[in-house]
Amino acid sequence: MFTLEEIKRAIGGKSVYKTSEPVYAAFINVAGVSTDTRTIEKDDVFFALRGERFNGGEYTGAAIDKGACAVVVDNEEYVPEGAVGIVVSDTTKALGLLAAYYRFKLGAKVIAVTGSVGKTTTRTIIADVLRTGLRVHSTKANNNNEIGMSKTILSAPEDTEILVVEMGMRGAGEISLLTNIAKPDIAVITNVGYSHIGRLGSRDNIMRAKMEIADGLTDGGILIVNGDDSKLFEHARRILPINNLIAAVSASDKAIEMCPECINAVDVTETEDGTEFKARITRLGQEIDLGGTLSINLYGSAGVRNVLFALLCAHICGLAATEESLSLIKEAVLSGKAMDGRGAITETKRYMIVNDAYNASPESMENAFLNFSKRAKGRRKVLALGNMLELGDYAPQLHEMTGKNCAKYGFDKVFITGDNADDFIRGAHMIDMGLEISKCRDSADVAVRLGDYLRDGDAILFKASHSFGFEKLAEDYIEKGNA
Repeated sequence: MFTLEEIKRAIGGKSVYKTSEPVYAAFINVAGVSTDTRTIEKDDVFFALRGERFNGGEYTGAAIDKGACAVVVDNEEYVPEGAVGIVVSDTTKALGLLAAYYRFKLGAKVIAVTGSVGKTTTRTIIADVLRTGLRVHSTKANNNNEIGMSKTILSAPEDTEILVVEMGMRGAGEISLLTNIAKPDIAVITNVGYSHIGRLGSRDNIMRAKMEIADGLTDGGILIVNGDDSKLFEHARRILPINNLIAAVSASDKAIEMCPECINAVDVTETEDGTEFKARITRLGQEIDLGGTLSINLYGSAGVRNVLFALLCAHICGLAATEESLSLIKEAVLSGKAMDGRGAITETKRYMIVNDAYNASPESMENAFLNFSKRAKGRRKVLALGNMLELGDYAPQLHEMTGKNCAKYGFDKVFITGDNADDFIRGAHMIDMGLEISKCRDSADVAVRLGDYLRDGDAILFKASHSFGFEKLAEDYIEKGNA
């Protein structure tokens, strides 16, 4: 990947040699980058990251013993005797600087994805669609912070043509930091919702924080936004630098005014298995139909938009130009499956279980309610629900609103836990006083009461913010359902 001299220059560090013989950094070849001694490989360089509860400097000896060719540390004392090190003021920042250097050395086109809801799903669909014709490297799991995204970039093979990265945030300034590492050619904002409103104070502030993704766009780079959110589109169009382009997606066939390039869903139809639609691109007044009907195994506009983001990225990257490439793209879209914790459906011997418990917000709650109610037709519909976190002073009213939304979908029984359970119950009973809701002490109480209520043939949706541990609860019930 690099010579050690390249790394030193890229991160602005100082070389430290504790070897008995002379060593020349320009002749030390680095095979890879590691931050974990459990997975380090021979000739990797080890970055000793520091956090609130850990200090990677304590593991540099183990890194060298396992074959690391050098260590990057924030204090010379952590360079082991007999080893070579690079000293910097901040090892996490240094990791980002090296990722930024490699991003351009790699020469791949970079696509960055952010949004309040659906960024992981959208990032996954974009990568799957582009893999039909290009060599793609993409974020894995939830590695969407400064460390995770930098490691994603640094783990890209040298023949990568497209690099798809996800950018998460909890506060203002975080996406600006990430985008200035990745320097995307295409940036995607899936939506602006209520996630993290407790920290940021308003949806306008959330929108501004998401728009930071444009800070790092390359010259001529394209920002693709959710065109069904007129406020987001107008804000993006107004502040986007003149050397960048704007594009938009819409889950309807309504034209997006003042948009030089957009993609719309037309002839949208619900089926037994999901949604069918056609995609139409409008570019500078000219219409391009992306041939034929696409099928997805989701309901609602959010799922359609996620696919449209991928289709527009494919079109910009030169795919979707032939009948053969379109056929491969349609197959990739149809075969896409939800991940565990993000709507994965498991049919056990006794129950249908939907694990959508990785995280929760008002928008993702309603998407989950909609898709679950469609999938669970003919069964008793049971909801195991935990609260939505990080909503601050907005929590009572947003839980009440979510309760109102939930009551529209005909659940047979709801088990809920969390500090805002009463707000949810109040909202639900404003719409349907007959909805059966059990307020539970904690997640363990949910598990017990749920077990007492369930019978063969039921469908259960697990949905909560990550801290409630409902992913494990869903896994336990999958085991019980197959017992």
